[in-house]
Amino acid sequence: MSSDKMAKSCGEGVYQKVIHGLSGVFLDRTALMYVLGLAAFYAWNLTDIYGSTLIAEGDGAGTLGVSTLTSSLCNAASYVLIAVLLSRWRHFFFIAVIAAFVAGGAIVCSWAFWSLGIVGPLEAMLAYKGITRVCAAFVVVAWGMLFSDLEPAALARRALAAFVVASLAYLLVGATEGVFRCALFALMLPASMILALVVGRGNRGEVLDANEGVGLARKFVSLIWRVLLVFSLFGIVTWVMILEAQSATSVVLAGSFVAIASLVGIGGLFVASCFSESVISNRYVIKLVLPLVMIGLLLVAAFDNSRGAGMALVSAGFTCFDLFCFVAVADACHQCKVRAGAAFGWYRALESFMPVLAMGIMAFMSSAGFGDADFAPSIFAVACSLVLAVVLVFDRGNIMERGRLNPSITYPRAEALYFARQCEEAIRRYGLSSREAEVLSLVVRGRSVPHIAERLCISRGTVKTHITRIYQKFNVRDRQEMIDAIEQIEVAVSEEAGGSHNCR
Repeated sequence: MSSDKMAKSCGEGVYQKVIHGLSGVFLDRTALMYVLGLAAFYAWNLTDIYGSTLIAEGDGAGTLGVSTLTSSLCNAASYVLIAVLLSRWRHFFFIAVIAAFVAGGAIVCSWAFWSLGIVGPLEAMLAYKGITRVCAAFVVVAWGMLFSDLEPAALARRALAAFVVASLAYLLVGATEGVFRCALFALMLPASMILALVVGRGNRGEVLDANEGVGLARKFVSLIWRVLLVFSLFGIVTWVMILEAQSATSVVLAGSFVAIASLVGIGGLFVASCFSESVISNRYVIKLVLPLVMIGLLLVAAFDNSRGAGMALVSAGFTCFDLFCFVAVADACHQCKVRAGAAFGWYRALESFMPVLAMGIMAFMSSAGFGDADFAPSIFAVACSLVLAVVLVFDRGNIMERGRLNPSITYPRAEALYFARQCEEAIRRYGLSSREAEVLSLVVRGRSVPHIAERLCISRGTVKTHITRIYQKFNVRDRQEMIDAIEQIEVAVSEEAGGSHNCR
């Protein structure tokens, strides 16, 4: 085959994979609800942070500081409460729906009361920020629970597609004004939570009943702590710059620039995920985030008239990394089977507390005599970003993927074939039906209920019924006990290298 034909064939293969990935996300009804639901939350979040506020626009740094502090503390407290207690409740999703509608009502009422002069701008802003941030915590934790039940490839693609849609929705909302804009903003969280309720029907109990063993929790922490450490450093740097931009009259943080830069970066990752069939790789994230941060810091430090664009680039990098952390935490929950509600509660509480730390750092710098020096926050940002770059680039442990199987370990083919023979014998010995055998072959490989239902074209309830019957026939309580029972079965070792197996 000539080089031109080979290149054309490779291009067509990549094109077909991308089209297949796009159709799997946007043409599948369930996948589309995942995408639109998470997109509604992220569009609301982008509008809340980077969009020009509906209330008291341009009323000074005092209002800004108080509202930022209020929203951060309320948000963090809500996440902690969810992690410790509320995520355990059976009706958590219904509570989250109520919270989403309360948030929508708070947006409309606070804007209307301020517009009519009934309350002052500070009071309206505090009510809006405090209530909506408390309520929004329920929405993102609910989506974290749902996404943690997905297979890695589907998880990555749907989350990336959701952020692409969210960026476009943010730009659309930014083009509106007045009552129409307020209405769109108020509808985002309720719409997101209604879709979460529909998507979660039939699998919420499985997510909430996840194992909370100490060993699994330790495994989860070992997978995720490096990611969260980098995320914290990056977040503090970004919030120092966001707060500086928002409080300075000469610096404009262009929310549309943040959205467009994030859209380009996340869109590229989405296309990559369609043909890579995996979760977001740390290599992609490093190549995306660090250039955004470094170029942004150079613009801030070197060109005073480009400070707004530079800070927007840093903010876009942080926004992309925020989505990556969402995917990483959900994937770690899926691997370790820990309680996703608690995991996302603590992770988002950490994220919510970053603006408070940034405000503390800026206050310390001001008291130390650096308040009048415009370059002081930038110097701090450059120092922290260099630490971030060292952690990301020179960590030989591949911090974003630590905890995966060690590639240096060889898993013999004979062992896999022997386990397949044990599965065949178990199917015969315990009298499993042909459908139960198909379900067993997927359960022993760690497939989730939604994946099995989609793979076998049956409902999730039917899958759970089959799994329950299999456990009853094996006289076991869970998947691990079933695998232990299968591995205890003695079978004759065949010299054949291959063969047909029901449990491959």
